[in-house]
Amino acid sequence: MAVYEQPLNEKIRLFLRLEFLIKRFNIHLDHPTPENCQAAIVVLLELYNLSSRLDVKNALLNMLDWQTQAVRRLSELEGSDAERFQKFLNRLEERAKQIYSFRGQLGQNLKRHAFLNLLRQRAGIAGNMNGFDVPLFNYWLHQSEEKRVTDLREWVEPYSMAYDAIEIVLQLIRESRNSEAVIAEDGFFQAGLSPNREYQLLRIELSEDMNYYPEVSAGKQRFSVRFVKVEDLAERGTQELKDVPFSLFLCSL
Repeated sequence: MAVYEQPLNEKIRLFLRLEFLIKRFNIHLDHPTPENCQAAIVVLLELYNLSSRLDVKNALLNMLDWQTQAVRRLSELEGSDAERFQKFLNRLEERAKQIYSFRGQLGQNLKRHAFLNLLRQRAGIAGNMNGFDVPLFNYWLHQSEEKRVTDLREWVEPYSMAYDAIEIVLQLIRESRNSEAVIAEDGFFQAGLSPNREYQLLRIELSEDMNYYPEVSAGKQRFSVRFVKVEDLAERGTQELKDVPFSLFLCSL
């Protein structure tokens, strides 16, 4: 199945972006060839740029605190799986302690790093982060694999700590969902959001062999889904005019 996710608030949008970037970083680090280490550096600079504009640490702490309270309330309901909820509470509290103990903002370890700042200045120009314009980069790429991996793990460490917390946050949200099979008539679906619940994430599942994708527009009270037909990636898509069956998940912890 192809899964499409739409964040319903800015904190979840931030966490999804961080999850996406850190997963990419880890994939490159799993096979630390010079080419993958270069790609990992590019992702690391993206992480830095994202965290330098937003207060990731406080956003995470607020979300962890909110989720801890929500899980406690759920664990007190009659018939709830107390043991399962206690495991989540332990993980949430452990990650919150790690984040609290971290001094300053995420990425501050990279702010005054001469090598990474040099690369960051070059990264904005296409093809400019290379070995002949930046011979120091070529020098680093020719260090031993062990040295390159050690450096990358050290530089990404604060983000890896944040990722551990984000994984729990997103897992709880993704598992706390109402699901239904619905049909978008003539390729369009619209529904309201209950004012008594705070939704964090909307998920759509489609069969992978379909030649259309969903475009989601969401507000606090309503959301709509328009399915766009893909015939040629070189051309703009058009709305699918047939009825489209799909699975809809509204996630709210």
